[in-house]
Amino acid sequence: MSRRRACLTPPEVPGYVAELQPDRYRDAAANYLERHPGDTFWAAMAVWRAFLAERRGWMRAHGIRRYVDGRDTLGTPQPPVAWVQETFGTPQARWPS
Repeated sequence: MSRRRACLTPPEVPGYVAELQPDRYRDAAANYLERHPGDTFWAAMAVWRAFLAERRGWMRAHGIRRYVDGRDTLGTPQPPVAWVQETFGTPQARWPS
């Protein structure tokens, strides 16, 4: 007979894990734009990847599963293309084909 696990209350999810805060990852976009000036789309992707990596690390450290019954528990935001344009003055994003 298997023992039932104690149900622990999940820790409170901090704001930077629950939602994308692009200012937190400004360096990721700046570093990318240094190497590839004017590439708005991939600079936004660098910010997005940094956010997902930090969120994944926090969730693993706290034992929270991202997918429950095939559903993403926190949702996944879009890359912040408009934020990169406004912050760094880059041209409109050209979507890769």
